[in-house]
This record gives sequence, structure tokens and C-alpha cells, in this order.
Amino acid sequence: MKFNGYDIALITDEKERLYFLGFHSSAGYVVLEKNATYFVVDSRYFHAAERQLEKKGVNVVLGSDLTLFKERAEAAKAKTIGIDFTKVTLSEYKNLKKTGYNFVDISSEINRLTAVKTDEEIKYLQKACDIAEKAWKATLPFIKEGVTEREVAAELEYNFKKFGASGPSFDTIVAFGKNAAVPHHETGETKLKKNQCVLMDFGCLYKGYCSDMTRTMFYGEPDEKFLEAYLAVLSAHNAAAEFIKEGVKGSEADKVAREVLDSLGYGKYFTHSLGHGIGVNIHEYPNLSPKSDWTITENMVFSNEPGVYLDGKFGIRIEDSCHLENGKYKSFMKDDKSLVILGGDTIKRKKLFKF
Repeated sequence: MKFNGYDIALITDEKERLYFLGFHSSAGYVVLEKNATYFVVDSRYFHAAERQLEKKGVNVVLGSDLTLFKERAEAAKAKTIGIDFTKVTLSEYKNLKKTGYNFVDISSEINRLTAVKTDEEIKYLQKACDIAEKAWKATLPFIKEGVTEREVAAELEYNFKKFGASGPSFDTIVAFGKNAAVPHHETGETKLKKNQCVLMDFGCLYKGYCSDMTRTMFYGEPDEKFLEAYLAVLSAHNAAAEFIKEGVKGSEADKVAREVLDSLGYGKYFTHSLGHGIGVNIHEYPNLSPKSDWTITENMVFSNEPGVYLDGKFGIRIEDSCHLENGKYKSFMKDDKSLVILGGDTIKRKKLFKF
């Protein structure tokens, strides 16, 4: 932290505590000083936190109120405290104001800090992506006619834990047929029928870090309209991957993918941004959207997920979690994104050529 305009920082958000400490708890707060870090937590987590964090130089204190915060603020002769205004609730803020200190918003500083990952974070994110991809492939044989969206999601999430994840990083989306035309469809009891698309948007957690991946498959025999749309989305995805490098703005990356879909007649069906940052949160910075002024730099992690959604018919989204390595775009996923065709006793791949 820079400590520009404030004397100490108070971190109360669960995900931000995880980021600054590398330790997960559902309660507690962190006090950041220029030369020290304090973690106040109750008896449920205290001994585990002591064992894990004191070797990192973190001072772990048993408690649940603001006593330690007040003591550290007084010791630092603090006048101004940095907090994340986007994470603190109104009731929490009113309680903090009673301490008599001035508070300033440090959300932008935290966003900038968390957007660039350390080498250790990159390793955790790679592992989360490896598990997600492995779990998805293990789930494919389970997808058969008559199975429900919810059953497929449950099988996938079972495989997450089987392969080492602590759980999903967000609510798994499984959408059959026309349900896939809703980008954030709520997974339900719809049963799979022959000649329908299967869209799966999913991710898992490894040591608190998220993966995010979407694949659109087809159960049965896809017609030319579906194949054409799939190739359009894949072309947009690949164009963005080829374009993104050190110094590119998020808006420029989004524009490249959008122009490909526009040129192929699908532009109006691409209804969301190209991507978002990924870390301890499934959505963080940088963003890759039409108005984004974020510049993509080394070790930033983000999604590349163009899509087209034809209401009442089908939807297609292809998403990888990616990052910049040595100034160049690199996907965490190893899958080649060729169309997976399900049905029968075998799982087939259909290679589609560029427009």
C-alpha cells in the first residue's frame, strides 16, 4: 500500500482479507501499517491463523471488536484511515465514524494492486484452471439425453472437489437449447433433448483463487446455422487473443472481438463485454469492455469470452481465463476449443476453419 493521504488502512472485506493475508476467514479485520500487519479474529480462527500467519510476520490478535484498531490508530498518531468504500456497509461506516477518525476511500488503490498478480498468485490461478478443465472433461460422458441442467452442474461440482478444488468460484451455469440464449441463465430442471446445444459456464476455487471457463457443445448433429455461429464466436475469441499484448487497452481488445462479430453479422447478438479480471474475486479488474480505460500489463489475469445469443434458439460463448506472460497473451486453458459433439458412446471433436 502507498499510504498516500492516509496513515493506516483498515480491511474488513472477506475477499480482501484473503488477498492481504493468504488466509480465509468469514470474520475479522486487518490493520495495515507501513511496517506491520495486524489480523484481529475470533476464537474460531485464532489458532489456525496464528500457525499460518505469524511465520509471515503478521500479528494475530484474538478479538472481535474495534479495540485493536483504536490502539493501532492511536499508536500511529493517525488522523486519517483508509478503507474501501465499496465494501463497507452503511452500518459499518456509521460505527467506524464513532471512533472520531477521518476516513478516505482506497478502493481504487486496492483495485490497481490486486489487478497485477504475483508469481504465487499465478500458480494458484493456473491450478484452479487446470482443475476446472479436468473436471469439465470428466463430466462430458455424463451428459446424455434426459439428464437435467442441475444434474450436470452437480456432477461437474463433484468433480471439482474430486480433483482438489474447495468448491465452485460462482454458481455454475448449465443451459440447454434456447436457455443458452440467456447469458446468465439460472440452471434448472430442463432436460436435455437430441439436437440441442449445451452451454456450460463454470469455475472453481483453489487456495481462494478463481477460475472461469465457458464451453458450448452440441448434443446430436449441429446444423449449418449453429456451426456458422460457433465459428464466428471462435474467430472473435482468437482475434482478441492474437491482439492482446502489453499496453493494449481493455476497450481496444473488446473492439477487436466486436468488429469480427459485426463483420459476420452477429454483432448485435454480442450483448456483454469481452472480459473481466479474475483473482480472489470472480469479477475484478482489469475490465475488457467498450469504455474501459484499463491498460493491460504483465501478470494481469482476465477472461476472453465473446458470445452470441439468438433468443429462442441457442447461445454460444467461448471463454478462457488468460494472463500476460512476457508481455504476451497466454491462456491458462489447454483445450483447443474445437466444437465438442456429444451423443452416442463417443465424444467427437469438430475442427472448424477460420472465416
